[in-house]
Amino acid sequence: MSPSKKIDLYRQRRIATLTLRRRGMISKTFNLTLHSITLQCKRVALFLFCMVCINASAAATNTNAVNTVAPSSQILTQVSNVHPVVGEQTVLRFELLVNGFFNGGTEFDLPSMSSARLSQASSFAINGNRTIAGTALSSQIWEVYLYPEHKGVIEVASVRFKVKYMDNISGESKTAILISDAVVLYAHIPASLIHAEQYIVSGSVLIEDQWSVSQPSYNVGDVIKREIKISVTNLPAMNIPRIFMTAPDGVSVMPLEAELTDNNNRGENSAILSQEFNYIIEAGGEFVVGGEEVLWWDPDVGLHRLNFSEIKLNVTGANIDRYSVLLSIIVLMLVVLLILGLKKQTLPIRVKLTQALLAKNWREFINLLYRRGDLISAPATIKPSLSLQTPHASTKVLQKHQLISQLFRACFSSTAENDDHGFKLKKEEKLFVREAFRNLIK
Repeated sequence: MSPSKKIDLYRQRRIATLTLRRRGMISKTFNLTLHSITLQCKRVALFLFCMVCINASAAATNTNAVNTVAPSSQILTQVSNVHPVVGEQTVLRFELLVNGFFNGGTEFDLPSMSSARLSQASSFAINGNRTIAGTALSSQIWEVYLYPEHKGVIEVASVRFKVKYMDNISGESKTAILISDAVVLYAHIPASLIHAEQYIVSGSVLIEDQWSVSQPSYNVGDVIKREIKISVTNLPAMNIPRIFMTAPDGVSVMPLEAELTDNNNRGENSAILSQEFNYIIEAGGEFVVGGEEVLWWDPDVGLHRLNFSEIKLNVTGANIDRYSVLLSIIVLMLVVLLILGLKKQTLPIRVKLTQALLAKNWREFINLLYRRGDLISAPATIKPSLSLQTPHASTKVLQKHQLISQLFRACFSSTAENDDHGFKLKKEEKLFVREAFRNLIK
């Protein structure tokens, strides 16, 4: 190879080496620049994150300072039991707080519910004060009683309170609307009460009963009086179940209206149910009355069983069937009404004539004949006399009129009043006269 070619080859290699070196430097420079940019981005992101955390912390600090250091008004909601027994009293406590003092009435309405009953514990609030974060606040406590009536979830809507107070910060009178938290409870029935028709849920239950003066024996129709009392705590009288009194056959029970009494002594509620019963004895024999059972559920202990006292009745006398007595009374009344109706009823003249004839009351007989003649407008049929020469007069008609004339003279003549015997018939004329009288009656 010629020296000139060697020099050219060397130059080319040198140029290639320099080119490669330059390219490597450029690549290293680019990688270094990219790495520095990434690092700067990380630093910026870290800085921004720190700023966000600082701002959030400052915001939370400011919020806490607003809520706890200087609250203008707020409300606290408390529930005594979120898992009550059906029928158990649950207390909802609403505490209203203001930075100042209350200078007006508080207004609120309880929500209507289908699964429970709400009642206001008192018409007056419990006034007090509370200190929060070094600030003295005036408080009003309102208590509401909740009585679950059904098993399951019970939702109590928020209660809206309208308060009037004097603000310490501004020194002005203000009106605020405070809304309580909604409350959710779950009412249940204990396993031992699932099949119970009625029971009492209370911390204390006392039962007592009093019977009228006992006797060694009773008679049918006697009435025995009984008075019972049921005293409970933390339960209104209207929630005390009515005791169903039973009696054996032969004795009936008549309950009177129950008397309900509620008492409130320094926040402790108590109630009394008083009721009277009349036991009417309807049959003879031996009976046992009373001894009813009362189921009482104590939320702290559990189930209790209480029993009323019982007495034995020894009744003398035969059994009386009320239906037989009623039937006898009805029959007797019908007989009395029938007799009274017959007395008031006017008998026909024919019947009265027959009665006078059989009783031989001739004066009444003649009077009835004249009365009948007036009614039929034919007085000629009872004329006292009839001429024997009357044409077409039969023998029976003549005898009939002669008999009337004779009877008339015997009853109404001047000598008839002094004659004790009155009208008398001969033996041979009796049959004829009876036939004539019967014809007169007809």
